[in-house]
Amino acid sequence: MSEVMIEEADDLELRWPKANDRIFVEAPSFQGAWTAKRTDERLYRMIKGFHEAGDLLVDESLTNPHRARDLLYPAIFSYRHGIELQLKYLLMAYGPLAGEAPNFRSHGLRELWVACRRLIMRLEGKEEPSDKEAFDAVDAQIAEFDSVDSGSDAFRFAHDKRGGAIKLPINEIDLSNLRAVVASLRNFLECVDCYLHYGCGIPHCAH
Repeated sequence: MSEVMIEEADDLELRWPKANDRIFVEAPSFQGAWTAKRTDERLYRMIKGFHEAGDLLVDESLTNPHRARDLLYPAIFSYRHGIELQLKYLLMAYGPLAGEAPNFRSHGLRELWVACRRLIMRLEGKEEPSDKEAFDAVDAQIAEFDSVDSGSDAFRFAHDKRGGAIKLPINEIDLSNLRAVVASLRNFLECVDCYLHYGCGIPHCAH
């Protein structure tokens, strides 16, 4: 074991598994973390939760830089998964009204965004978006995220399904910039949802 691993292991709580331990234990009412039974609420809270988890992990990394080397992976995965869920939500909520099928299988952000962009244009009745600059920026940012982590695996695993090394194209990541740009994407997608729901007078279709 390397000196770094020994140093980090010293911070761990010395607890050993016990025969009566259970991973999931029902908490008394109003004393635990309540799980949403309705899938529409659960999806909403998942989108919100993964984005907030990313923010918390980045905040901790900036406050304690020595932890960034560990926390950057779950932080980036959390952000990416939050974006993926937002795109899938838009397709599920509004896709059927624009001839665009929901996509529950793909993890590709670019594929999901292209479908979302298409449905927005159809529901607006336009060939080009009103705010082309913003849409072009989102196009580029989604494409960049997808090029670094096309299948949502690059920051969850060190190896691909065949055992080959997953190579990351960047050595040091500016986490403050990551947080700011992801926040802008989240704001944009939330505004798209509000616009389609209220601006176009379209009812939510998610269940």
